[in-house]
Amino acid sequence: MTPAEEVARARFVLLATFRASGEAVSTPVWIVRDDDRLAILTDLDSGKVRRLARDSTVTLVPCTPGGEPTVATPPVRGRALVVTDPDVVRHVWSLVRRKYVVEHAVIRVLGRFRPSWRRWTGPQAVLRLELDDVDA
Repeated sequence: MTPAEEVARARFVLLATFRASGEAVSTPVWIVRDDDRLAILTDLDSGKVRRLARDSTVTLVPCTPGGEPTVATPPVRGRALVVTDPDVVRHVWSLVRRKYVVEHAVIRVLGRFRPSWRRWTGPQAVLRLELDDVDA
């Protein structure tokens, strides 16, 4: 299996975006397949979105929910396009809820009791990914 196929099949990936200095900032994220592309849902005001506005380059590697890489493959390089269209966001949300049934439910319940666990309360964006290596 190629590194890009590993990323496409993963439940969690470590997404790295890049600061102006070139320093990578890595975050474990959920990833879904949307037809022939991969997509990530994030807050519109996230650091990822700000960094991608300057440089669309990303790297991805399968990881644990805590961000530890899970396979001994090199990171896959690609580009991310930030999409804010509400219809696209709703569509990707439906894919996320379908793939991450348990995780999504747990975070929603925890968010009711612990405000620091609340997610997805503001405007959302979809990161549409195009991987350099092979079609994923």
